[in-house]
Amino acid sequence: MKETMESKKDPVDVLREEIMTHPDLEKFFTEKVGMSLKQYMAGYVISNTDVDELVDELDLQHSRCCSHCGKAMYEGFCIENGAEYYCSEECLHKHLTEEEYEELYDDGRGDSYWTSWLD
Repeated sequence: MKETMESKKDPVDVLREEIMTHPDLEKFFTEKVGMSLKQYMAGYVISNTDVDELVDELDLQHSRCCSHCGKAMYEGFCIENGAEYYCSEECLHKHLTEEEYEELYDDGRGDSYWTSWLD
């Protein structure tokens, strides 16, 4: 019986299927790329996803990101006990004037302040 072009599998699909089911794929990947598959995936997701989306979708508990630019934060401005975060004065002042921030800061008695979340 003669095979038609429609019945033949694409060689790349066959190769992909064989690779995906191979028990040593993760070991090969780690040696080839220099990091584990999970490390690679995490780097890819971080580089290609908005931090807010990551925090929401993965239900991350201890991540903060700038409410203006989306940059992950380790230090910066916390506004009204976490209603908003800003990584820099530049981002802060896109939303609040210096006077508005000073009013919220209230000489250290308010719920808005600059801080570091590093231990």
